[in-house]
Amino acid sequence: MPDVLDELLATERAVNKLGARGISREEVAQLPRNAHVTVRNPRDVESARRRLLIGRTDGGRVLTLVIERTVEPTTWLIVTGWSATLAERRMLRR
Repeated sequence: MPDVLDELLATERAVNKLGARGISREEVAQLPRNAHVTVRNPRDVESARRRLLIGRTDGGRVLTLVIERTVEPTTWLIVTGWSATLAERRMLRR
């Protein structure tokens, strides 16, 4: 069953990490509304709580966010993010 993303929350630390990479809060808010996929985070094999959210902004930018499950199943916490790699862009196209 696919993960449902109704709400993305970000700590001030996460916002600072995203800002350092030129990613705005507005762009992050666009990802769940636009074409996106969630996949298991290959760097988090111990826990099933984290996912990669790969999605497109309204302006066409493709971003990858590391998100973590909260107690509310449709609310996710943003850990960090970056401009999607070529491999991540391919995942979005599938």
